Amino acid sequence: MNLKKIFFLSLFPFFASANSYACSSCGSSATSPLVLNPGENFKMYFGLSQNFNYINYGYAGDKTKKWTDPNITTKDTATLALGYRTSENSFMTLTGSYVRNEGPTNANDPSQGVKEKYLVGDPLLAGRYTLMDMEISSPNRPQIELMAGFKPSFAKNMVDNDGGELDTTGNGFYQTSGGIDFWWGMEFIQFGGAQFVTYSFDRHPDVSLDYRGNRITETKRTRELQYTTVLTVGHAFTEQNFQLQAGVVLDHIGQEHQYYDDGNSYTLPSQQSNSIFTTVNWNMTKLDLVRLSYSYGGAIESNVGPFTNSAQTTSSMLLVAYERTFF
Repeated sequence: MNLKKIFFLSLFPFFASANSYACSSCGSSATSPLVLNPGENFKMYFGLSQNFNYINYGYAGDKTKKWTDPNITTKDTATLALGYRTSENSFMTLTGSYVRNEGPTNANDPSQGVKEKYLVGDPLLAGRYTLMDMEISSPNRPQIELMAGFKPSFAKNMVDNDGGELDTTGNGFYQTSGGIDFWWGMEFIQFGGAQFVTYSFDRHPDVSLDYRGNRITETKRTRELQYTTVLTVGHAFTEQNFQLQAGVVLDHIGQEHQYYDDGNSYTLPSQQSNSIFTTVNWNMTKLDLVRLSYSYGGAIESNVGPFTNSAQTTSSMLLVAYERTFF
């Protein structure tokens, strides 16, 4: 299996403002799940999601075969995020997660039953700065935000040889990211786009393994840049106090290079992870929001097609989340 978003206008109704303000990357899982809108200073997000229906695709002559992933069945994640406004145009968020993986005890013998693994995910510290706000008098004027984030590597991961898919949840790298988000939210059809670039710091895992009868140690691992594109379209049902969004996430993860103490090196291919998503946001009150989201996507090895004769893994994800604005 491949692993790899100050008050808008005092005369404008609150729900119209809340539904107009958003961001291209808000409805996806590409960044921090929590965004503070104008007028929101301290906010909380709590989400429950499940990844399921893991399907592998591989080569079978001139055709592509598919089979259920033998290593993992479901991944349940509880996510908590807090956001605080640091200035009129900026805010910070801190996100943490707790993960439950479930899969066969023995991938080669399903009769041995299933096992569960509970893991703490990597935290994420992120921030946004608003360069430009939307204006009701200029519906073609977008909201433009700069984004930055930092993710340390605390979670169990394969780089440190902590186990397989069932036993790990992190990618093993300390990472920093930056990007820009454009959102046109004043028209009947809302739309936008966001672009991120992620840099992974070099790792020195000091992991030993047996190779052709010799004991060798991985002394260094590097990963090339990761590029993430989010494209979103939506509509705000103002009178009903909810917003519908849909979009795509295109994620190119660069090659990884492994270096060993015997002088040899090995390169893991780049991956392309593409997904589609749809999200419904419902403002229950001025301070409370419920979010429902579904996404479907897959991680694809480099230099192969996305549907035919491809080596990839696909899965579905369902999310229900609650946001509370305290002040």
